[in-house]
Amino acid sequence: MAKVLFDNRISEKFITSEELAQILNVSEHTIRKWRQLEMIPYYKFGRSLRFKLSEVLSTIKGDPLNEK
Repeated sequence: MAKVLFDNRISEKFITSEELAQILNVSEHTIRKWRQLEMIPYYKFGRSLRFKLSEVLSTIKGDPLNEK
């Protein structure tokens, strides 16, 4: 049987700072501040910033294995 080399399913989508703020029940300003202070991981796609919720939650909880 052939081995699967790549899994084409997207396991987690990227979310905006607005969506992240709503999920965490904080303001968008707080999200911007945390990003500027490098307290949460983020991705930049051109001029857009996106976040992976699982990575942000791991960082907030202090899980050192998932930090950037």
